[in-house]
Amino acid sequence: METKDAILELRRYLNLSQNEFAERLFVTRQAVSRWENGDTIPDTGTLKLIAKTFDVSVDYLLGLLIGQCQSCGMILVKNSDKGTECDGSKSEEYCTFCYQKGEFVQELSIEELVEHNLMDLDNWNRTNGLNLTKQEARTALLSFLPSLKRWKKENKPE
Repeated sequence: METKDAILELRRYLNLSQNEFAERLFVTRQAVSRWENGDTIPDTGTLKLIAKTFDVSVDYLLGLLIGQCQSCGMILVKNSDKGTECDGSKSEEYCTFCYQKGEFVQELSIEELVEHNLMDLDNWNRTNGLNLTKQEARTALLSFLPSLKRWKKENKPE
């Protein structure tokens, strides 16, 4: 992912207009537009300000690192999306909804996780401009989740 894509994705994730995003960073809307179009890249100081203001890593903004929860598949955009390890450090593999203090919050089967995720399908469809039916989403999740680390580990033959 390029910096322009990371900034655009972050702004959309936060549901901010270019103007609102710019106001929080004390820059112009045109600057945000140039970043998102790839015409320019924010300088180091501005990248640090974006990271601090919106709780993301500079690595993410540079397109070097994007995490995905290896339990539910959620994209880990913000540092606060990340779960915690036993020592309180942020997990690089699991989200805060699935993993806290080095343990999974709920012991769910894949099927139970799918049904839990389907409860938010209407909101997800609205946010992503989609119109998936529950059956389409269920089929996709049942195909996708077994590829994640948590489920691979649990489904390995002994």
